Amino acid sequence: MTFGNPWMLLGALGALIPLLVHLFDRRRPRPHPFGPMAFVLRSQKRTASRLKLKRLLLYALRTLILLAIPIALAKPELSSDAHAAQVVKGPAATAIILDASLSMRWSDGTSLFERGRDEARDALKDLLPEEPATVLVCTGTPTAPPTPGFDRGRLRGIVDEAKPTYGGADLSRCMEMAARSLEENPLAAKRLVVVSDMAATAFRLEAPPPTVKGPTGTLVKPEVVLRDVAEGRDALDNHAVVDLKVEPALQAGPRAFQFTFTVRNFGTEAAKDLEAAVRVGESTLAKGFVDVPAGGTTQKALTVRFPQGGTVVGEVTLAPDALAEDDRRAFVLPVPRALKALVVNGAPHATRYRDEAFFVDAALTAPGSPVEVAVRDAEVGLREDFSTYDLVLLLNVAAPTEEEAAKLTSFVENGGGLFLSMGDRVNTEDYNARLGAVLPRPLRVVRTSAERDTDPEAETKAARLAQVKQEHVLFGPFTGRAEEGLIGARFYRYMLLEADNPASPGASQVLATYEDGAPAVAVMRKGKGRVALFTSTVDRDWSDFAIRTSFLPLMQRFAAYLTGSLEEREEVRVRVGEQVTLRPEGAQKVSAVRAPDGSEPPVKVQPDGSVVAGPVLEPGVYAVLGADGKQLAALSFAAVLDPAESDLTRVPLETLTAYFGEETVKASSGDEDRPAVPLWTWLILAACVAFFFEGTLLRK
Repeated sequence: MTFGNPWMLLGALGALIPLLVHLFDRRRPRPHPFGPMAFVLRSQKRTASRLKLKRLLLYALRTLILLAIPIALAKPELSSDAHAAQVVKGPAATAIILDASLSMRWSDGTSLFERGRDEARDALKDLLPEEPATVLVCTGTPTAPPTPGFDRGRLRGIVDEAKPTYGGADLSRCMEMAARSLEENPLAAKRLVVVSDMAATAFRLEAPPPTVKGPTGTLVKPEVVLRDVAEGRDALDNHAVVDLKVEPALQAGPRAFQFTFTVRNFGTEAAKDLEAAVRVGESTLAKGFVDVPAGGTTQKALTVRFPQGGTVVGEVTLAPDALAEDDRRAFVLPVPRALKALVVNGAPHATRYRDEAFFVDAALTAPGSPVEVAVRDAEVGLREDFSTYDLVLLLNVAAPTEEEAAKLTSFVENGGGLFLSMGDRVNTEDYNARLGAVLPRPLRVVRTSAERDTDPEAETKAARLAQVKQEHVLFGPFTGRAEEGLIGARFYRYMLLEADNPASPGASQVLATYEDGAPAVAVMRKGKGRVALFTSTVDRDWSDFAIRTSFLPLMQRFAAYLTGSLEEREEVRVRVGEQVTLRPEGAQKVSAVRAPDGSEPPVKVQPDGSVVAGPVLEPGVYAVLGADGKQLAALSFAAVLDPAESDLTRVPLETLTAYFGEETVKASSGDEDRPAVPLWTWLILAACVAFFFEGTLLRK
């Protein structure tokens, strides 16, 4: 037992007063014989035992009163000997570390963070007046706490203003920083008070425990007080969306997407019939149910078809649990709008599979494609109004007239997409003269790698693609097995190109080459539009690429890329606490990034024109504002939580005690370790009850 005011125990000596009074009052009376008194004596014998009991009760009650009052004023507290041995003797400089990680948002009516703030306030209240203190709100990127001082109001203000974050908390680092701040105080005794749910992700137990320099400069372990806001629970049950994958669902039609999100159950009980949904605003676009075994993972796929193209902002959700923040995940999805493409067929043929536009038409009109195709021969197609189309494809077309070439150039400069493929009807001199302004590189001459019809070894001699820039958005999906459809294609003839376009030096980019280094695909930006040049044919005359598995998806990606529908930022992913790199297109300028709560994270323009924003501090969709203050929808992005923070597995108290050292740890699980009513209050109550019964006995 320990006492808050031990000097008050001297008052307990007053309990000797009833005993002394009793002893001094025991004088023997002299006997005086008197006849009538015999009757009184006989009556006294009958009540002697009752009077003796009354005196004993009065003695006990008075002794209790005189003992209870001074002991109560001494403020006793019950504690075991081992526990008392761990308490720092004398005043100690104290650092209170408040865990502000995502897991502290877990709530069963009252969030763990609210309990944590109450615990931090109680820790401040329990300090002796002569004990300096400081407070550190622990996040993933903590800042050094203020120097320990005696301004309790300022420290309570830090606790009151603290808010839980959406990221992790590195408690090991926070304790080390707090220990360094305690070294600035001359008091020999040091104390660290850790207020946390003791989630395993917050501790790095492989690192050494914190130490503090003692008065002699030697490193000593500070006293560590663990305040468990989870109140000793064995586990904190939680399920979460830990991953989301959005892919086109071609089988469901154009602008249809499959949302596959991975659900993990971190709890000890199976989760059944969890509602899973895809939502945009207040509308639920798809809904289903999922079962997840205890400690297991499962996936749920929902298909959504959007009525029109554009940038769609929404979220996938699960039925909320005690940690609702990780039961939803935001997404920003560029849905391709309907594209109108004009295919100019330079070599029509009565046999469909020998027609120049047959394979391109089949690829662009395949199920799930957003492209509306109009096929025209060269004579009619080049006289069309190009402004009514998003994309023009010239397939083995003879060089247009100067007037038609001017129309094509204007079409590209105003934002249209132009695709050019070669063939035996392409005259290099006429093309260079009339379309030189929009060619990524001037045409040189046709090269034959093998005579397909006459050479029996033509397939062996045929050229193949050697280098493909898979980091470019056009060829991004063609990795692994998907790459075989590209490198397996055989090219018997292809057009050689000049080194650069003198009209636009440095503007072109080669995305794929043959084995001899000759360009296979070259692209260029012209004004607001884009041009792509494929140096072989899109039918089977010069190659067998048209019958390869990669031809269909590549032609669809050509259409999307040339019209700006294939967003280069679609792979942008950012987690809470990280920075994000944005790449504005063309003349776009980023002035600010707006978080879901309306705040604006820092934005810095890089020398290459990209913009680095962040760190982002909360999950959800971030709006990107242009120079005019209007939103650039195509640059919006979603920030997601780190799945590791959804794992609320707790570190056992025994493990932490062994880690910090049994001689330094004082465990406190909050209010449940404290008596609901202090012991001294019960002593005061006992004294009052004794006064009442003493008065009752005296009146009888």
